[in-house]
Amino acid sequence: MSKEENKTERPIIQFSVLCDGVATPQEINNKPVFIGIFSRLLRPMTIPQFFIANRWISGTGEHSQTIKILDPELKEIAKTEPQKFNMASKVESTDLLNAFVNLNFSKAGVYWIKIELDDKIAMSYPLPVFDGK
Repeated sequence: MSKEENKTERPIIQFSVLCDGVATPQEINNKPVFIGIFSRLLRPMTIPQFFIANRWISGTGEHSQTIKILDPELKEIAKTEPQKFNMASKVESTDLLNAFVNLNFSKAGVYWIKIELDDKIAMSYPLPVFDGK
């Protein structure tokens, strides 16, 4: 292996999608199809199951992703185990899918989805939760 092939470069996140489901039909070249993309939630609500799909691109080497969900007071209400992945070249992408089950959004306000790469913040975005009473 040459020195260039051994190099580790931090990938960038191309997208992060909250949704009800993800399909990757073979007939469309394994492109993900997102079902029920979230932009906000109405509470009180416990969501039986939802997914966060992330695509990493333009990096090389071994990396680890962790997702945290924070409530309006920035207290962690969910966290994934670190997901290790390897990228062989900068033109390759890696899609990671995480399921969350029975997560309770107990109060109205702005929740935060925090995505970490190698224990450093890569992206953070809001998820508004409205009072539906």
